[in-house]
Amino acid sequence: MADKKPPEDALSDLRRRVSVARGEGASKNAPPDSPASLALRFGGEFGAAIIVGALLGYGAGYFLHSQSVGLVIGLVLGFVTGVVNVVRVAQSFNKANPPDPNAPSIPDDDD
Repeated sequence: MADKKPPEDALSDLRRRVSVARGEGASKNAPPDSPASLALRFGGEFGAAIIVGALLGYGAGYFLHSQSVGLVIGLVLGFVTGVVNVVRVAQSFNKANPPDPNAPSIPDDDD
């Protein structure tokens, strides 16, 4: 009975284990994603949004007896959702990996 931990120690131990499992204890200087993996993520996000939108639109059109209208509305909403998802992923990537301010700029064609 004497080897039981007090509740505060058990709680702090649990918090420590959860933070390690979440990866919060890992280093924040991980290398950025490769361009290929980022492109696959963009394509996956965009394609999945269009497919899900089309399926939901088709299902709604089937139950409302207007398949073509439901499918078109689903495709449009899926396209918009896909664009929003790609922009969100690009912004999170840019926030995690800011450009180097000392990097040389690419000369313009007019220069």
